[in-house]
Amino acid sequence: MKKTSHWIPLIATLLLTTVSCEKELFDQDIYNEFVDFQFMIDNVDREHMWCLTHSDTITLSTNKEEIYTVQILTANPYTSAEAEIAAEGTIYLNKQQTGYEATLAYTLPIVQDQAFIAIKDMAGTYLGVAPFTIGTDAIDLDQLAFEKRGTMNPTKRQTFSYVFDDGYPIPADFDYNDMVLRISKEYSKLSYQLYLTVSLEAVGTNKSYAGAIQLVGVNYDDVESVEIVDGTPMDEGYPFVRAALNSDKSLIKGRHGEAVVRLFENAHWAMEKELDAMGSVLPYIYNTERTEQEGRSKNNIPAVTRTYRINFRSPNVARDLSFDQIDPFIVQEYNGGFWETHTYAYKFSETIHSIYNGKQSYYDNHISWSIIIPKSDFRYTVEGMSLGTYNVETGEVFGPYTSFAEWMKDHTQNNDWYLRIQYPQLLY
Repeated sequence: MKKTSHWIPLIATLLLTTVSCEKELFDQDIYNEFVDFQFMIDNVDREHMWCLTHSDTITLSTNKEEIYTVQILTANPYTSAEAEIAAEGTIYLNKQQTGYEATLAYTLPIVQDQAFIAIKDMAGTYLGVAPFTIGTDAIDLDQLAFEKRGTMNPTKRQTFSYVFDDGYPIPADFDYNDMVLRISKEYSKLSYQLYLTVSLEAVGTNKSYAGAIQLVGVNYDDVESVEIVDGTPMDEGYPFVRAALNSDKSLIKGRHGEAVVRLFENAHWAMEKELDAMGSVLPYIYNTERTEQEGRSKNNIPAVTRTYRINFRSPNVARDLSFDQIDPFIVQEYNGGFWETHTYAYKFSETIHSIYNGKQSYYDNHISWSIIIPKSDFRYTVEGMSLGTYNVETGEVFGPYTSFAEWMKDHTQNNDWYLRIQYPQLLY
């Protein structure tokens, strides 16, 4: 269900005036009221940071030479088939040359208070697994009782899902399926390399947009190169000028020196490289409608997946990069400029384009156009369906994830809403 509003022309006029004219008629209260009205949940927690994860670092030390590699795992691989590698590193001689240590950065679901340390020898054989409490600063591995059994389930790459609504700063239907990405992180045997595997799974809009990833806190000069190791660029053969990202390179330098991984100039072209009868990119909606509509949508289009090998100049930068620093974003033309839709923590980043003219505070509301979900197979909604709705007048809660609405009303509650599906028929 979608809300409709006669305010749309008004808010568009306000934004147009702000960007195009020196005389500012933008009314922040009207804008925020409009966003609240369009959003599908009343009374959103004003303290909400839209965060489902927490990050930390831990230093692991040992005097045992047989320990070569250490990992942070999300679960015990002896008892779970879902254990993911959240961090990995090689043990090195410490500065005092009295033992060996490694410092790892990791990101885990906020509802998780325990993870596991795994140790391996130089041949890559697991020597054991032990639990630890998240938030612990340092652990002496020699003091842990490691569990080792005969059979261990294979571990997986830690993978997060990133779901977007398009059109920022104008709110749309907030179904969060206009771009659906899965991103996993893997560590190379070479300490200065990191692999990001990115899958574009759905495009739930007919509007054109580009996609990229900002590596937050990583300077362009910290990266030697970015290589696609399993094919060509997602948008290979794009027949028009690359205006949104203004580059065909996999590594872009941001406006403030940021390292940016370029994904594609046009999401529709990345999904299916077709032109319509007028010679424009075919703007189909991909993988968000339960029933295909001729001339509008297509289902069961394979995800477009690429693995990017990032060669850093320093092993410390490579090993310290956590999921909190991975900021995929949309670049979309609007009102004579290009606006960027980032994850909430970096909502006001101007990574490629300058648009705010110092007026970020105009858009400083409590709503996000993107959600990071720490689940590799998160099921997103079908076209036009909110994750969850709440009506303050009736008290009615509805949607495929009704606990999403409860999370929106109180950010301290239901931080595992994405694990609880009420109406699977409303999901793709």
